Amino acid sequence: MKRSFQINNKMKTLLRIDSSPRKQTSISRQLADVLQEKLEKSEQFSTLKRDVYYDELVTLGNEDSVTAYFTPEDQQTSTQREAVASSNILASEFSKADTYIFSVPMYNFGVTAGLKAYIDLISRAGISFKYTENGPVGLLENKKAYVIITTGGTKLGTGVDHVTGYMKTFLNFLGITDIEFINSDQIMADAEQVIAKATEIINNI
Repeated sequence: MKRSFQINNKMKTLLRIDSSPRKQTSISRQLADVLQEKLEKSEQFSTLKRDVYYDELVTLGNEDSVTAYFTPEDQQTSTQREAVASSNILASEFSKADTYIFSVPMYNFGVTAGLKAYIDLISRAGISFKYTENGPVGLLENKKAYVIITTGGTKLGTGVDHVTGYMKTFLNFLGITDIEFINSDQIMADAEQVIAKATEIINNI
């Protein structure tokens, strides 16, 4: 797989976000590999990758970071600046990308803890959205997101699917409305068939 942490301004940036605590046996990661390869063959990308369950920059916030989010940078204390340093890096990186791949396994009817922490870190006023007199407005328009959702036994699109709507709401909030969902649900019923179907969908993108 192509991995680079050097962004070439002449190339579009593909940012892949993996969120499974499993590495070798993760089906969401496996499908993301297929999609990444497909996209890189169709268009020249500078590809970045964030493994939000294991990336040392993805941490839970604290009182200092929350306070810093609402404090102008030139007025932040050294402790506050340190508290939001990781968030600044991740939010800036996310805002500069052109296309996104999210590999999203469902855990207990929602996204994993690693992904939720990452979303909190990149949802930053002045970077990925802004406040206006009419409410918040996303700053990340004209971008494309692919969201691969895998589940063990839960049927997507039902009342207990709290992943699809959440991911759409979050991305829309940031201004990303061009979203393509690739669903791979109920893997425990027939993993081989589900993976084959999702792979076919990816190959036809």
